[in-house]
Amino acid sequence: MKILIVDDQARRYGRLIETLAGIGVDRDKINMAPCANDARERLQSTHYDLLILDILLPIWPDSESEITHSLNLLFDLHQEDEYHKPGRILGITADKNVVSEASEIFASRTWSVVEFSESSDEWINRAVNCVKYILEEEKKLATKQPDHNVDLAIVCALEKPELEEVLKLPWNWSSPRPLDDITFVRDGNFMVEGRKITVCATFAPRMGMVSTALRSAAIISMLRPRLIAMCGICAGVKSKVGYGDVLLADPAWDFQSGKRVLDKDNAKFSIAPHHLPTHVSVRTHVEQIRGDQEALAKIASEYGGDLNQRNVPQVIIGPVASGSAVLADGEVIEEIKAQHRELIGVEMEIYGMYAAAHSASKPQPKPFALKAVCDFADPDKKDEYQRYAAYTSANVLRLLMEKFGPRLLD
Repeated sequence: MKILIVDDQARRYGRLIETLAGIGVDRDKINMAPCANDARERLQSTHYDLLILDILLPIWPDSESEITHSLNLLFDLHQEDEYHKPGRILGITADKNVVSEASEIFASRTWSVVEFSESSDEWINRAVNCVKYILEEEKKLATKQPDHNVDLAIVCALEKPELEEVLKLPWNWSSPRPLDDITFVRDGNFMVEGRKITVCATFAPRMGMVSTALRSAAIISMLRPRLIAMCGICAGVKSKVGYGDVLLADPAWDFQSGKRVLDKDNAKFSIAPHHLPTHVSVRTHVEQIRGDQEALAKIASEYGGDLNQRNVPQVIIGPVASGSAVLADGEVIEEIKAQHRELIGVEMEIYGMYAAAHSASKPQPKPFALKAVCDFADPDKKDEYQRYAAYTSANVLRLLMEKFGPRLLD
């Protein structure tokens, strides 16, 4: 709260200043200006919540007071961009002849004029009520939660190797902090084009859609991220992807959603998929990075783990199905392909995160998942590819955010 009083008779505001102190306005928050030009200088450098303006005002401290100087100042405040426009303006005058003339002009700008009196506190009460209103508005703004508390939230299904690889990104990670009794996050940030992008990362307590949906919903509710992403590992469709390839899930669905019905004498599963897409702006920007072979080759070359054969990761966009069971027989994935002929991957969590984002109240985050292939849902699983896939997933996310972060956030 800052107040500017513009009047060449400052001493008559002693009672007002004393009353304002009683409602919590410190004296150093109230500035005095004896003339129009002094007021202009202050208004050029400072924003005031309330301007109390004498209607009869000198342009210089040693000049005559005229209504013209006050009205010119008001006109300039309304028209010119060089001044910080006060939140509210209250006119003061002891000259009854001026009240009617000024009131019409002030009313056209939704401002008020009050008559100063040595014998009455009415003008003080009007000014104090105005200040009380401003203080209440400030209190509401102070307690109102902002639209977004973080730019990017990352949810992983596993602490190792998924979150572990995310935390290796050079994003100034902090120690874990609690959001509530059961939810901990790691905060980080990085700079892109002079803009600071804030990020937090966490992992779900268990694998699967339910646990991921609950953790994602908690993060969305408490932190209101602009973007929410999943990193980690998944199974790929062997004919379409390779080890380490990073899949953008668009759309995602629960491949086990439906019901079993009797078809003559045989039980048959009737699928009822509910497809959820990634955000269109995320897809558009991922389409741009998938052609950056130099950056993708650099990601492969900088991998520090033990892996004799590492593929340059490709970024592939397509349908990824979620289910509640780990697939290792190589047969179920063939059945899932019947649900969507363009299927590129299968995993256990993405649909839960997408569902949490799409069901959130405003402001809804933009959801997307970048998971990398570590196996093909068959018995021939190679554990060494899990860490490489977690690494390529995290670093493709880094490539996307450090190249297009500000665009995605805006």
